[in-house]
Amino acid sequence: MVTSVGADTAWGAAQAPARPLAEVASAAWHGGGGICLLHTGRAVPEMLLGSGHGRAGGAELQLAQIARGLANRGWPITFAFESYDDTELPDQSEGIRLVSRRKSGLQVPGLRFFTSTMPSCRRLIETADADIYMQRGAGWQNGVIARYCASHDRRFILWLASATDPYCDDPKRSRLPLRERWLARYGMLHADAIVAQTKEQQEAMMDRHGRDSVLIRNIWAAPMPVPDPPASPPEVFWAATMRGLKRPHLVLDVAEELPEITFVLAGGPADDDATLYEEVVARGREMSNVKILGFVPFSHIDDHFKRATAYLCTSTVEGFPNTFLQSWSHGRPVVSTVDPDDVIAEHDLGLHCSDKAELAAAVKHVCENNEEYRHRCWDHVRSFHSPDVIMPQIEAVLKSQ
Repeated sequence: MVTSVGADTAWGAAQAPARPLAEVASAAWHGGGGICLLHTGRAVPEMLLGSGHGRAGGAELQLAQIARGLANRGWPITFAFESYDDTELPDQSEGIRLVSRRKSGLQVPGLRFFTSTMPSCRRLIETADADIYMQRGAGWQNGVIARYCASHDRRFILWLASATDPYCDDPKRSRLPLRERWLARYGMLHADAIVAQTKEQQEAMMDRHGRDSVLIRNIWAAPMPVPDPPASPPEVFWAATMRGLKRPHLVLDVAEELPEITFVLAGGPADDDATLYEEVVARGREMSNVKILGFVPFSHIDDHFKRATAYLCTSTVEGFPNTFLQSWSHGRPVVSTVDPDDVIAEHDLGLHCSDKAELAAAVKHVCENNEEYRHRCWDHVRSFHSPDVIMPQIEAVLKSQ
């Protein structure tokens, strides 16, 4: 249990007794109490409700799948998120209570984060009124949730996302602005439990922060029929928001080396890097074996994974990509510049590469030998990432004292 560090006007003051976790697990859903999954990213409506703002997000998708899985098992679940427009949203979806708020407050230039963004998140937490809060990814929200839970005797579970999350306080590795790093670290140090996606994240948490964490792999809840052979001629799929660390230009470099293979790219521009998207689109138009789709809603993207011969990842850093699971669930191997916990190499689910030449050779190899990967990839997801495997592990964390 996190020890309360006091309360003040910035963080709130009222104390409330925590309900025993066994009681939470069996409670009837009535709005309030239970488990709250909270995320303030713009992709939540798309991942949770199937309609939103043309955004996709790995953390949001995982939380949405976990929320549905827990609700199906009888847990009282609230999903709390920011609303970015005036779209009318339901109060419930698939047995999940929905709580959303628009940001409000003093819009003072330079102070907006403290006068609007943080208070809005705090109001979201209070409205959810849960016994246990779960947040995915290291960010400033962790600090706000942790302080609220400490001062109200609630519980906070932090689930790591990116491989950089344990380094949230390291200016050389963290992607967070300076003003947000101390909040992220505070939440990391004061969470009641931490869940890691990979052994690498576990080791980093212990080395940097002296904190134990529970290893739970990402869940993949979509139906998994035995995969069909891919379409012919060969087609390689790539999907991500087009920002620098995803390196979409490297995909085009590989495509130039393999004119006989079609490369399909899905993903819209990043808010902070729209120029990169324009550059990639302009360059792709000049290449006969490249198709750039722009943003594809999650509800439609599965067709591209199913059609593809292989999936290509060119990121510099990842946690554990949902795209790997989606590709493997269709029996398609992954060629990637990252290999979390060496899972690709250890289970022979594709090839791990480091540069353009290696990527081109690997793509050619998996396209020519796709059949040998098909059932192995499909069986890996079913054996290690299915709800029957993952949900009991999540429930064990929720029930732990």
